Amino acid sequence: MYKDFIVLALGLCVLVFAADQFLNGTSRLAERFKIPKVLVGALLVGFGTSAPELAASITAVFQQETGGVELAVGNVVGSNVANLGLVLALPILIWGNVVPPRGTKEQAGYSLMGALLFSGVVYLKLNSAIGGVLLLLVFCLTNYLIFLHFKKTGVTPLQSSRKHNWPVSREIIVMLVGLTLTILSPRWIVSSAVSIGNEFGWEGGFIGFSLVAIGTSLPELVTSLVGARRGEWGLIIGNLFGSNLFNSLGVGSAILLSHSGLGRLSEQPFMDGSVLLGMCLICLVAFWSMRKPVEIPKWNALLLLFLYALLFWQMVRTLTG
Repeated sequence: MYKDFIVLALGLCVLVFAADQFLNGTSRLAERFKIPKVLVGALLVGFGTSAPELAASITAVFQQETGGVELAVGNVVGSNVANLGLVLALPILIWGNVVPPRGTKEQAGYSLMGALLFSGVVYLKLNSAIGGVLLLLVFCLTNYLIFLHFKKTGVTPLQSSRKHNWPVSREIIVMLVGLTLTILSPRWIVSSAVSIGNEFGWEGGFIGFSLVAIGTSLPELVTSLVGARRGEWGLIIGNLFGSNLFNSLGVGSAILLSHSGLGRLSEQPFMDGSVLLGMCLICLVAFWSMRKPVEIPKWNALLLLFLYALLFWQMVRTLTG
């Protein structure tokens, strides 16, 4: 177990460096090409930082079959609630003065819709192939609608006084190196977290919700904390809601389609219904907080943090019960 803790610590160090470089690259490129940072966060950073969830979930499904599906679903649910209950709430509590940029309400709404659809498919135990195709189609549709929304409204890009001394090619290289390390380093974190969880005899769903979800959400957490220190709130918020949309619909569809390929049915639910309901409630609170372009009260962040703690406690009850 000591080796797993060492790997976990090293993975965190690499992740902090990688997330900082990735945020630098995307932020500077957005300024150079006058792209709204909230759009960059939703369609690029959100997807990039959700890649660990995708890799961990697919690996779990094929390696552990039904038990792996429980871990993968727990990973999606845990990542979604961690993104809002921790990654969004903590920077607001620490720095405050957060005003959602234009377009955030629509992103939060799509994220809520994705969570509701994913929860419905999982809770109703819809046929894996049908459910996977449904989530994939809605995923493609929502991202197309997000793109059209920003194109139609013409959201004004954030301006910066920073001088751009590096050529564009170097900016792109920095962004790609940061993205690559951001995607790869959580594999070490997740692997060590699963080994630690197994030592304590935890079930797949709880490991996915707790250790794996927190491990795969670390890119979002580090990116958000680094971005909050620099006031990059458009990039942060777009990242989180884009990540949750990708988790619910993109990763969710991959899990179900992979499970359908195994040709095995599960008689047990993949996730407790109360936890799925709690995830939808957190998404609803986040949507409510983003409905107007005014400063987000800190009590909203406290409510998100409280709901996350409540869900974690419910998962512990499910494990011990």
